[in-house]
Amino acid sequence: MNESGVKRTVGAAIAVVAALGLMTGCGSDSGDGKADGAKQASGAQQSGGAQGSGKAASSDPAAKPLSASALERAALTNGEVKGLEVQKMTDKEVSEGGSAKTGKAACQPMAALMGTRYDPAPKASVHRAYATDLTKAKVGGTGLIRISSYGPGDAERTVKDLREAVTACQGGFPAEDGSGEKADVKKVTPLDAPKAGDEAVSFSLHDAGKEKAVIKFTVVRTGPQVTVFFGVNIADPSKSEIPAALVDAQVAKVEKATKGAAS
Repeated sequence: MNESGVKRTVGAAIAVVAALGLMTGCGSDSGDGKADGAKQASGAQQSGGAQGSGKAASSDPAAKPLSASALERAALTNGEVKGLEVQKMTDKEVSEGGSAKTGKAACQPMAALMGTRYDPAPKASVHRAYATDLTKAKVGGTGLIRISSYGPGDAERTVKDLREAVTACQGGFPAEDGSGEKADVKKVTPLDAPKAGDEAVSFSLHDAGKEKAVIKFTVVRTGPQVTVFFGVNIADPSKSEIPAALVDAQVAKVEKATKGAAS
Protein backbone atom coordinates (compact mmCIF):
# COMPACT_ATOMS: atom_id res chain seq x y z
CA MET A 1 0.00 0.00 0.00
CA ASN A 2 1.40 3.41 -0.91
CA GLU A 3 1.88 6.26 1.55
CA SER A 4 -1.39 8.01 0.68
CA GLY A 5 -3.23 4.72 1.08
CA VAL A 6 -1.66 4.20 4.49
CA LYS A 7 -2.76 7.65 5.62
CA ARG A 8 -6.34 7.07 4.46
CA THR A 9 -6.75 3.64 5.99
CA VAL A 10 -4.99 4.31 9.26
CA GLY A 11 -6.88 7.59 9.40
CA ALA A 12 -10.05 5.53 9.27
CA ALA A 13 -8.69 3.40 12.10
CA ILE A 14 -8.08 6.52 14.19
CA ALA A 15 -11.66 7.62 13.50
CA VAL A 16 -12.96 4.28 14.78
CA VAL A 17 -10.87 4.58 17.92
CA ALA A 18 -12.00 8.17 18.48
CA ALA A 19 -15.63 7.14 18.12
CA LEU A 20 -15.15 4.81 21.07
CA GLY A 21 -13.66 7.62 23.15
CA LEU A 22 -10.35 5.80 23.30
CA MET A 23 -7.77 8.35 22.24
CA THR A 24 -5.08 7.39 24.73
CA GLY A 25 -2.15 9.68 25.43
CA CYS A 26 -0.91 12.46 27.62
CA GLY A 27 -0.48 15.84 25.98
CA SER A 28 1.56 16.18 22.82
CA ASP A 29 4.80 14.63 21.62
CA SER A 30 6.60 17.37 23.51
CA GLY A 31 5.45 15.76 26.76
CA ASP A 32 3.58 18.77 28.10
CA GLY A 33 0.55 16.86 29.41
CA LYS A 34 -0.43 17.50 33.00
CA ALA A 35 -1.93 15.15 35.55
CA ASP A 36 -5.52 15.78 36.61
CA GLY A 37 -5.86 13.26 39.41
CA ALA A 38 -6.68 10.41 37.02
CA LYS A 39 -4.45 7.48 37.88
CA GLN A 40 -2.90 6.25 34.64
CA ALA A 41 -2.09 2.69 33.74
CA SER A 42 -3.06 -0.48 31.98
CA GLY A 43 -2.50 -3.89 33.44
CA ALA A 44 -3.68 -6.50 35.85
CA GLN A 45 -2.87 -8.62 38.86
CA GLN A 46 0.35 -10.63 38.62
CA SER A 47 -1.28 -13.66 40.23
CA GLY A 48 -4.79 -15.02 39.91
CA GLY A 49 -5.48 -12.89 36.83
CA ALA A 50 -3.50 -11.12 34.18
CA GLN A 51 0.07 -12.21 34.61
CA GLY A 52 3.25 -10.17 34.96
CA SER A 53 6.28 -11.03 32.85
CA GLY A 54 8.00 -12.74 35.77
CA LYS A 55 10.92 -10.31 35.81
CA ALA A 56 11.88 -8.01 38.65
CA ALA A 57 9.44 -5.17 39.22
CA SER A 58 12.11 -2.61 40.09
CA SER A 59 13.85 -0.45 37.50
CA ASP A 60 17.52 -0.70 36.66
CA PRO A 61 18.99 2.28 38.57
CA ALA A 62 21.13 3.06 35.51
CA ALA A 63 18.10 3.36 33.23
CA LYS A 64 17.06 6.90 32.37
CA PRO A 65 13.76 8.35 31.15
CA LEU A 66 13.96 8.99 27.42
CA SER A 67 13.42 12.44 25.93
CA ALA A 68 10.57 13.07 23.48
CA SER A 69 13.02 12.92 20.59
CA ALA A 70 14.50 9.64 21.83
CA LEU A 71 11.00 8.18 22.22
CA GLU A 72 10.23 9.28 18.68
CA ARG A 73 13.25 7.39 17.39
CA ALA A 74 12.19 4.34 19.39
CA ALA A 75 8.65 4.31 17.97
CA LEU A 76 7.74 1.94 15.17
CA THR A 77 7.48 3.24 11.63
CA ASN A 78 5.42 1.86 8.78
CA GLY A 79 6.92 -1.24 7.18
CA GLU A 80 8.75 -2.53 10.27
CA VAL A 81 6.08 -5.13 11.08
CA LYS A 82 4.76 -7.20 8.18
CA GLY A 83 1.00 -6.98 7.64
CA LEU A 84 0.55 -3.88 9.78
CA GLU A 85 0.13 -0.28 8.73
CA VAL A 86 1.56 2.20 11.25
CA GLN A 87 1.08 5.96 11.27
CA LYS A 88 2.27 8.71 13.58
CA MET A 89 -0.55 10.52 15.36
CA THR A 90 -0.66 14.30 15.26
CA ASP A 91 -0.77 16.49 18.37
CA LYS A 92 -4.37 17.38 17.52
CA GLU A 93 -5.45 13.74 17.30
CA VAL A 94 -3.86 13.01 20.65
CA SER A 95 -5.04 16.09 22.54
CA GLU A 96 -8.70 15.74 21.50
CA GLY A 97 -9.15 12.90 24.01
CA GLY A 98 -9.76 15.14 27.01
CA SER A 99 -9.92 13.87 30.58
CA ALA A 100 -11.92 10.70 31.25
CA LYS A 101 -13.37 9.78 34.63
CA THR A 102 -15.50 7.42 36.66
CA GLY A 103 -17.47 7.79 39.86
CA LYS A 104 -15.88 4.56 41.12
CA ALA A 105 -12.54 5.73 42.47
CA ALA A 106 -10.90 2.30 42.42
CA CYS A 107 -11.46 2.11 38.65
CA GLN A 108 -10.09 5.55 37.77
CA PRO A 109 -6.76 4.16 36.47
CA MET A 110 -8.63 2.25 33.77
CA ALA A 111 -11.13 5.03 33.06
CA ALA A 112 -8.17 7.33 32.45
CA LEU A 113 -7.19 5.14 29.49
CA MET A 114 -10.20 6.57 27.66
CA GLY A 115 -8.81 10.10 27.94
CA THR A 116 -5.49 11.89 27.67
CA ARG A 117 -4.42 12.78 31.20
CA TYR A 118 -2.86 10.63 33.87
CA ASP A 119 -1.49 10.61 37.40
CA PRO A 120 1.44 10.19 37.52
CA ALA A 121 1.96 12.26 34.39
CA PRO A 122 4.62 11.06 31.92
CA LYS A 123 7.63 13.27 31.29
CA ALA A 124 7.19 12.75 27.53
CA SER A 125 5.06 10.63 25.20
CA VAL A 126 4.81 9.67 21.54
CA HIS A 127 1.89 7.98 19.80
CA ARG A 128 1.20 5.68 16.88
CA ALA A 129 -1.99 4.29 15.34
CA TYR A 130 -1.93 0.90 13.65
CA ALA A 131 -4.31 -1.19 11.59
CA THR A 132 -4.47 -4.75 10.26
CA ASP A 133 -6.34 -6.46 7.41
CA LEU A 134 -6.71 -3.20 5.51
CA THR A 135 -8.51 -2.96 2.20
CA LYS A 136 -10.28 -0.13 0.40
CA ALA A 137 -13.58 -1.54 1.65
CA LYS A 138 -12.86 -2.07 5.30
CA VAL A 139 -10.62 -1.59 8.30
CA GLY A 140 -10.03 -4.79 10.29
CA GLY A 141 -8.24 -4.63 13.61
CA THR A 142 -7.15 -1.19 14.77
CA GLY A 143 -5.36 0.23 17.75
CA LEU A 144 -2.95 2.67 19.32
CA ILE A 145 0.51 2.62 20.85
CA ARG A 146 1.71 5.13 23.43
CA ILE A 147 5.33 5.15 24.58
CA SER A 148 5.99 7.28 27.66
CA SER A 149 8.94 8.06 29.89
CA TYR A 150 8.49 8.67 33.62
CA GLY A 151 10.25 10.19 36.59
CA PRO A 152 11.64 8.07 39.46
CA GLY A 153 9.16 5.43 40.63
CA ASP A 154 6.30 6.66 38.44
CA ALA A 155 6.51 3.89 35.84
CA GLU A 156 6.27 1.28 38.58
CA ARG A 157 3.36 3.12 40.20
CA THR A 158 1.57 3.29 36.87
CA VAL A 159 1.58 -0.50 36.52
CA LYS A 160 0.77 -1.07 40.21
CA ASP A 161 -2.27 1.21 40.03
CA LEU A 162 -3.62 -0.71 37.05
CA ARG A 163 -3.17 -4.10 38.66
CA GLU A 164 -5.15 -2.93 41.65
CA ALA A 165 -7.86 -1.46 39.41
CA VAL A 166 -8.28 -4.68 37.44
CA THR A 167 -8.70 -6.62 40.67
CA ALA A 168 -11.30 -4.18 41.97
CA CYS A 169 -13.24 -3.58 38.76
CA GLN A 170 -13.86 -6.89 37.05
CA GLY A 171 -17.61 -6.33 37.47
CA GLY A 172 -17.40 -3.17 35.34
CA PHE A 173 -17.81 0.51 36.15
CA PRO A 174 -19.62 3.65 34.96
CA ALA A 175 -17.46 6.12 33.07
CA GLU A 176 -17.38 9.21 30.88
CA ASP A 177 -14.86 9.70 28.11
CA GLY A 178 -12.82 12.86 27.62
CA SER A 179 -15.71 14.57 25.83
CA GLY A 180 -18.17 13.85 28.63
CA GLU A 181 -19.98 11.11 26.70
CA LYS A 182 -21.15 7.97 28.48
CA ALA A 183 -18.50 5.24 28.18
CA ASP A 184 -19.54 2.60 30.71
CA VAL A 185 -17.57 -0.63 30.96
CA LYS A 186 -19.61 -3.82 31.35
CA LYS A 187 -16.77 -5.96 32.66
CA VAL A 188 -12.99 -6.22 32.87
CA THR A 189 -11.23 -9.47 32.01
CA PRO A 190 -7.64 -10.17 33.12
CA LEU A 191 -5.51 -11.68 30.34
CA ASP A 192 -2.16 -13.44 30.13
CA ALA A 193 0.56 -10.88 29.49
CA PRO A 194 3.57 -11.37 27.21
CA LYS A 195 6.99 -12.08 28.66
CA ALA A 196 8.41 -8.67 27.82
CA GLY A 197 10.23 -5.80 29.46
CA ASP A 198 10.70 -5.63 33.23
CA GLU A 199 7.02 -6.39 33.76
CA ALA A 200 3.96 -6.65 31.56
CA VAL A 201 0.23 -6.80 32.22
CA SER A 202 -2.82 -7.34 30.01
CA PHE A 203 -6.61 -7.14 30.26
CA SER A 204 -9.69 -6.38 28.20
CA LEU A 205 -12.49 -3.86 28.69
CA HIS A 206 -15.97 -4.83 27.48
CA ASP A 207 -17.92 -1.81 26.29
CA ALA A 208 -21.43 -1.49 27.74
CA GLY A 209 -22.65 0.62 24.79
CA LYS A 210 -24.34 -0.40 21.58
CA GLU A 211 -21.02 -1.16 19.87
CA LYS A 212 -20.36 -3.94 22.44
CA ALA A 213 -16.69 -3.51 21.65
CA VAL A 214 -13.97 -5.51 23.34
CA ILE A 215 -10.83 -3.43 23.81
CA LYS A 216 -7.66 -5.32 24.68
CA PHE A 217 -4.79 -3.64 26.51
CA THR A 218 -1.20 -4.66 27.11
CA VAL A 219 1.24 -2.53 29.06
CA VAL A 220 4.98 -3.20 29.17
CA ARG A 221 7.38 -1.42 31.49
CA THR A 222 11.02 -1.15 30.41
CA GLY A 223 12.88 0.67 33.18
CA PRO A 224 11.27 4.14 33.43
CA GLN A 225 9.55 3.70 30.04
CA VAL A 226 5.98 2.39 29.74
CA THR A 227 4.55 1.22 26.41
CA VAL A 228 0.75 1.00 26.21
CA PHE A 229 -0.88 -1.02 23.43
CA PHE A 230 -4.55 -1.45 22.75
CA GLY A 231 -6.45 -3.21 20.01
CA VAL A 232 -10.08 -3.36 18.93
CA ASN A 233 -12.12 -4.84 16.08
CA ILE A 234 -15.46 -3.06 15.76
CA ALA A 235 -16.77 -5.34 13.01
CA ASP A 236 -16.14 -8.48 15.07
CA PRO A 237 -15.41 -7.89 18.79
CA SER A 238 -14.37 -11.55 19.16
CA LYS A 239 -11.40 -10.77 16.91
CA SER A 240 -10.06 -7.82 18.90
CA GLU A 241 -6.36 -8.37 19.41
CA ILE A 242 -2.95 -6.82 19.84
CA PRO A 243 -0.63 -8.58 17.37
CA ALA A 244 2.24 -10.30 19.17
CA ALA A 245 4.65 -9.26 16.43
CA LEU A 246 3.73 -5.63 17.04
CA VAL A 247 4.42 -5.90 20.77
CA ASP A 248 7.70 -7.75 20.23
CA ALA A 249 8.99 -5.24 17.67
CA GLN A 250 8.02 -2.15 19.64
CA VAL A 251 9.32 -3.39 22.98
CA ALA A 252 12.61 -4.41 21.36
CA LYS A 253 13.11 -0.85 20.08
CA VAL A 254 12.27 0.66 23.48
CA GLU A 255 14.65 -1.74 25.23
CA LYS A 256 17.45 -0.84 22.85
CA ALA A 257 16.84 2.88 23.36
CA THR A 258 16.70 2.47 27.14
CA LYS A 259 19.97 0.54 27.23
CA GLY A 260 21.58 3.14 25.00
CA ALA A 261 20.51 5.95 27.33
CA ALA A 262 22.05 4.13 30.31
CA SER A 263 25.43 3.56 28.67
